[in-house]
Amino acid sequence: MGSGEEISVDMYGKDSRHVGRVAMKFSSTMQCRILYCTDIGKLTDFLIQPPLEVDKIWTITKTETAIIITCNNVRVLNYLFANSSNINCVPQWKGDVVEGILFHSSYDGASNFYRAAPECPAFSVEGSTQESWTALTGTTATIKCAPNHNLVGSLTLICQQDGSWSNDVPQCDEIGKYDVFEIYVFT
Repeated sequence: MGSGEEISVDMYGKDSRHVGRVAMKFSSTMQCRILYCTDIGKLTDFLIQPPLEVDKIWTITKTETAIIITCNNVRVLNYLFANSSNINCVPQWKGDVVEGILFHSSYDGASNFYRAAPECPAFSVEGSTQESWTALTGTTATIKCAPNHNLVGSLTLICQQDGSWSNDVPQCDEIGKYDVFEIYVFT
């Protein structure tokens, strides 16, 4: 660190449209900029600075609402698109997952190896307030049943590192739809 070198990752959507670029600068204070969101030429300091003495594995994750950067599994930046003062940020970055990645570096020690984080299979819960869920590793899905429905199973499911959900998919059973009550009178 402290070399002043920069690496950047360009992201593209399903339609090959350029979504944006995340650039990280290796200076005495690690910094980054996010194209269309941060001011042109302005670098943002990471809230948590990685230690100097270890090899670093960087992860850049784009969700529908944020860019999350981690270093050795420690979150160093959680940039919410809605917090940008640039009016182009939300329209440019929002939406579906990134389909393509292009890596740039002038830093000799940087690697252009990348892999997509595992994604858990999509699921739906009839009678819930959301049609379906799909998620990248580490994301939590919270199930909320529609009015007049009861949750049967776990309220939350976490997308695990192996691409599986932490619990079985719950159900939202309609109240009274199949309930049969028997009344016993004891005298």
